[in-house]
Amino acid sequence: MRKMRDLFGLPVLITGTGAQIGEVQEVIIDLEQAAVRGIILAGANWFTNDQGIVFEDVSSVGRDAVMVRAAYALQELTLAMMTGTVNYVRDLLDKQMFSDAGLSLGILADVLFDGITGEIKAYELSDGLITDLLYGRRIMPLPQAQVVSHDKLIVPDTMTNLLIPESKEL
Repeated sequence: MRKMRDLFGLPVLITGTGAQIGEVQEVIIDLEQAAVRGIILAGANWFTNDQGIVFEDVSSVGRDAVMVRAAYALQELTLAMMTGTVNYVRDLLDKQMFSDAGLSLGILADVLFDGITGEIKAYELSDGLITDLLYGRRIMPLPQAQVVSHDKLIVPDTMTNLLIPESKEL
């Protein structure tokens, strides 16, 4: 599984020519469908900053670069153009997470996904720097239902039983 934070700043390259068409600035995800929908690029076009690539046009997500099939994959891409409940990943990261029973689960540190299919698999939760260093972070499978507010995430209370240490990743 890949971490979303690791994508930020990666170059986006065309597999056929090796030309760089930008760098990953943001990732668009659909929580209802549990899928990565697109990648917004920085430096793709001087006149607009909402140029991106839908995930279906990504040929692979590597450790050091995101590869796309062709330059024509680059297009205008915004949340308003997407169907469903879509969010920018940066809008979700670092939000406090609670169960619907009122239990604080920690801070959303990262979103884990499959780099081939784009399927979102889990959340990585942090309880703070000291706790992370002593015990590690925790992984929670992506909840079926959740509420996303401007500064908090609320998940079903049953998710508290599914938290596992990062070392025993899904």
